[in-house]
Amino acid sequence: MEPPATLEDEFNDWYDTEHFPQRTALPGFVAASRWVCIDGWPRWLALYDLTSIDVLNSDAYRNVSGAHSTPWSRRLLPRTVGRSRVAAVALDGQDETQHAPSGISRLLAMSVPLIAGGPSAEAIAAAVRESLAARDDLLQLRAFVEDGKTLWLIAAFDASVTASALAGEIGRPRGSAVMTFNLYVPYRRSCY
Repeated sequence: MEPPATLEDEFNDWYDTEHFPQRTALPGFVAASRWVCIDGWPRWLALYDLTSIDVLNSDAYRNVSGAHSTPWSRRLLPRTVGRSRVAAVALDGQDETQHAPSGISRLLAMSVPLIAGGPSAEAIAAAVRESLAARDDLLQLRAFVEDGKTLWLIAAFDASVTASALAGEIGRPRGSAVMTFNLYVPYRRSCY
């Protein structure tokens, strides 16, 4: 998501002091991180690892979201653009939680539509993994499926890779189109 430039400082104040701490304190939230886009859009990304996608339907979560959001949230969120929540389930056989942001230089977030009769999410994820296998800077590659329709891949690197270099290596995995291909750096507030 992205706030207007005039609200960016307040947006980060809200996210750092209210929203992020509130979410990470909820039962079922096991890891979280914030990211700044350096190639792609929108500018801000937050990743949350949950014990189960059902956490988003829990009373604890519903009591602090939607109509129960704080006044600050209700004032700021409608002013943002590019806001979407991806609730996706991890593919089997991968790391359960995200790599610590402190060791990451770049994070790639990419999405691929899953087409009926086309390659499976597992096959596409395997193709991406194979295309990046020779890189010694790849720390982690995780794959998630959203609503059975979209494969999301999150790749963490410990070097300053570029989106164009990664796009050249990954190409069209198993002939599939790529919808999202954003490159991020860890969020670090300069005033802290």
